[in-house]
Formats: sequence, C-alpha cells, structure tokens
Amino acid sequence: MVSRSKDTVREQSISARVARSSAEISAAGLAIAKHDWANLCQGKLVTCFVSMATEPPTSQLRTKLHDLGKNVALPIMKPGNSLAWGFDGQDLVKNSYGIHEPVAAEIDISQASAIIIPALRVGRDGSRLGRGAGYYDRALAKVPTHSSGGPIRICLVFDDEVDDCVPNESHDARIDVIVTPTQILYVS
Repeated sequence: MVSRSKDTVREQSISARVARSSAEISAAGLAIAKHDWANLCQGKLVTCFVSMATEPPTSQLRTKLHDLGKNVALPIMKPGNSLAWGFDGQDLVKNSYGIHEPVAAEIDISQASAIIIPALRVGRDGSRLGRGAGYYDRALAKVPTHSSGGPIRICLVFDDEVDDCVPNESHDARIDVIVTPTQILYVS
C-alpha cells in the first residue's frame, strides 16, 4: 500500500462526505440505529456524539440508546482541545463550531460500557482518523482500553470509509468496533 499522509486522507475524506446526498446521509443514520445496540452497549452508561451535517447521523441512534434505558453522555469541547461530558437531553446548545452540546455534568467515561466515537475513516486494524484536533485521543488516553477492562470503543462511519488501515501515530487512540450502515466489524 502506498503511504498516505493524514492530511491528504483527511482532505479526501471530507471532500467525499461533502459530495454525499442528503438522502444517503439520512439513510445511513436510520440503518446504523437498526443495529443491535443492546448487545453492543450492554451497560447503563454510554457516550455518543451529536453528528455534524456530513457525518452519519446520530439522532436516531441516540433515541434508540435512550429507549434501551441507557444514560447517554455527549462531549463538550473545552479549551486545550479537551472534552468534558454532559447528558443528552433537550437542552443542547450550539457551540462556536455549530456543534450541539449538553450542560456539563460529573461523568467518568471510563465507567461507560461503550464510547461511540466519530471518525472520517477507520482501519480494520483499529486505526482511526478524525478531524485532526485530537479531542478524542486526549480523552481516551485517560480511559483503560477494552482489553484492559475499559469501555468498548466504537466508531461510526459510512461503508466506503473502512480501509485495512489509516495513517496513524503512536498517540492515536485505537478502536475496537466499526459500525457502518450495513455492518458491524470487530477489530482483532
């Protein structure tokens, strides 16, 4: 495989997402929500995120998680590219990036059964390429890996955003499961 830089892959992925039809994006959100989330997220606390316009939508998934009796924590962007957490609800407010966020609460995400993470592309080897600010890498650095008893780390992407591997570095947090509209892939 030809080596590709993170920036190049990131730019290509963002361009491909912008080119998707709204119907395709909407259908992806519905299909993702139909997966067996009760099995994927077995505990009471899970994290998710409020999707941006070109990401696989999470509104139906968040509703499904609530219907399954889960407490859903959402990220809050903080200075220093760090994350705080608050519970999903109706009082979400747009931040300066246009992303909806909850009111902050005392939430220890290492106690979650699953952490659902955005990505631009993922690798079947557990690699993940995000938007480049490192918010999730910093947050996950403080959380035990799933193999060490921590939460399972799940990435949501479109079907064509799964590669064998994506450009990554040693500080990039690894993932355990890839969920697309048509499949659930467990990283070995």
